[in-house]
Amino acid sequence: MLLPGITLSVLSDLFGPSDIMISSGVRPLPGPAAAESALVPRDDWRPLTDDEFAVLSPGAPVPLYDRMTLVDLDPGDLERSQRRLLPLLAGASESREPTGPAEPRKAAIREVCDRLLATLARRGGITCETVGPADAVVHRPGRLSTAYNYDRRFFMGLHLDNHQDHALTERHLAYPLTVVNLGFADRYVHFVNLRVTALCAMLREAGHGIPATTHALKNAFFAAHPSCPVLRVRLRPGQAYLVNTQDVLHDGATNDRGLPDVSLLSANALSVAEPSPAR
Repeated sequence: MLLPGITLSVLSDLFGPSDIMISSGVRPLPGPAAAESALVPRDDWRPLTDDEFAVLSPGAPVPLYDRMTLVDLDPGDLERSQRRLLPLLAGASESREPTGPAEPRKAAIREVCDRLLATLARRGGITCETVGPADAVVHRPGRLSTAYNYDRRFFMGLHLDNHQDHALTERHLAYPLTVVNLGFADRYVHFVNLRVTALCAMLREAGHGIPATTHALKNAFFAAHPSCPVLRVRLRPGQAYLVNTQDVLHDGATNDRGLPDVSLLSANALSVAEPSPAR
């Protein structure tokens, strides 16, 4: 059953109901490049029911950290971004940096990020208070996970980011992550629509203690709830998602068309002007 939690805020003209699917739980990530505890959604995707859509679409505004936001780059911005950045990613792969000089690449990434932030402000009233790190990542097609540990050289599957090392009770304070598809084929984001505080509450209700690390929390949660639904959102070229990946279990997956997968990742302190309560 899909529980209330993270909702879906659609600021995208490209998104349709068939672009979100649901899986009945998790399974081990196959392949020699997978971490021992790596988990991905079960391959039994189906459309959402009306009741499940209602869980993701409460109607009333919710805080930015309680939702996943979908937004489109303008077509002209997508073309400019691809033309500007993609040639500078030559030689990049899941385990290898691009072969060209770093400074032009950093400048191009910054330009794309600026376009993305302008889109968030224009389409969703989401403003940037502090600019954080950004990078462009290239993956092979056909990947069931895009969460790659560069130090240990394996894919992690569904996970919680930990860049700012917030306590489990303060994950809502972390920078949200914006990821835009800059490739030429669809890619996907997988996520569990529950925040860390909900994961901990469900573990307590099942009689388990709360682990000290996010990695152990992920393992304990899925051991106790292997049939927790996982959602999949399709991201077409030029589409982006925004969510607090330090507070939400998530992963990515790439296309099956044989094309390189290119995504830009940008973490920033963001805020949104919430509507005033009705009087």
